[in-house]
Amino acid sequence: AQSEISKDKKAGLSQLKLIERKLKSRYAVIDNLNDEMRMIDNTIFNDNREIYRLQKELDTLKKQYARTIEYAYKNRSSYDMMNFIFSATSFNDAVRRVSYLKTYRQYRDEQVGNINRTQKDLSVKINTLTQDKKEKGKVLLEQNKQKEILEGEKKEKNQFVTKLKSREKEIEKEMAAKRKIERSLQSSIAAIVKREIEAARKKAEEDAKKAAATVSTSKPVEIKSSTATNPSAAVTRKVNVLENTPEVTRVSVGFENNRGNLPWPVDKATVTAGFGRQKIEGTSIIEDNIGLTIQTVPGTNVKAVFDGTVTTVYDVAGSQAVTIKHGKYFTTYYNLSTVNVAKGASVKMGQAIGKAAQNDDGDGEIIFVVNIESKFVDPEDWLKNR
Repeated sequence: AQSEISKDKKAGLSQLKLIERKLKSRYAVIDNLNDEMRMIDNTIFNDNREIYRLQKELDTLKKQYARTIEYAYKNRSSYDMMNFIFSATSFNDAVRRVSYLKTYRQYRDEQVGNINRTQKDLSVKINTLTQDKKEKGKVLLEQNKQKEILEGEKKEKNQFVTKLKSREKEIEKEMAAKRKIERSLQSSIAAIVKREIEAARKKAEEDAKKAAATVSTSKPVEIKSSTATNPSAAVTRKVNVLENTPEVTRVSVGFENNRGNLPWPVDKATVTAGFGRQKIEGTSIIEDNIGLTIQTVPGTNVKAVFDGTVTTVYDVAGSQAVTIKHGKYFTTYYNLSTVNVAKGASVKMGQAIGKAAQNDDGDGEIIFVVNIESKFVDPEDWLKNR
């Protein structure tokens, strides 16, 4: 019975994380719909304004054309036109009057063309407005639908929080066990990083002694600095003892340049526990995680997020872990059922290093950790957005 309670409780914690992420995604969807609605409202406003302008323009054109027709009607006879021409005071005046009559006819034709074009533009704009209103109706329906789903998810979350609160003591025991494992993992990683730094520092000291001995037994030579003639080529990067070769420095720089763009260690990833200190809503339980707890498919490939060298393959609380060095950066992959790499092996970005083991609930789960030297940092700052 106790194991069933434990399993239910763990499932509740995991499910709460999933519900919270669903809520976050739902809020994002609703925000996008709100933005879309604002854009449509703005378009409809502009459509209405343009329709008003076109209607005013059309009314003006029709009034002008009506006056033209009225004038033409009053002077419609051939006698009137001939009288207009022959009443000219000179031949040149008569030519100008003939030209005026031709221009007047063209003007009337242009008026008709302007009226037709404006009517067409008005019709098109009215159709556009109709379509925009239909689109607004669709977005409004989708918006209401998403809000209903949101309310359901909020209710679901509240139910889980109530359930977890009633089991707070049991949950705290499980969290204490998890914290113990994470502290062991943290200590192991810290020891690995410390060992790598000490080894790199020792090598640097030995290299410096060898270089000094070589200089003391050699003739002095003039060394020309390439940066003297090319200031832009000067290296401004702070020297780090772990970046002790050009190749290692290249890997380190490549890692940091890919911040926010590194691939996830598993293809199907759902974060069920984030980095750092966080309180479980509705309870007094506090998590303090050194990395990301990622739920995935049991047995799925766990892959290196960047090129590097395997520093250690080790065991923590019965589960396997792999730590990979990327210059001054380190990534750790914990809770592997099998491991495909060995200490000292070079790995490439996307290379499978092992398979994800199951947690107590039977779900695939790994813990992914990122270090800058001995400092633990939030892995989600380094991974691609999903």
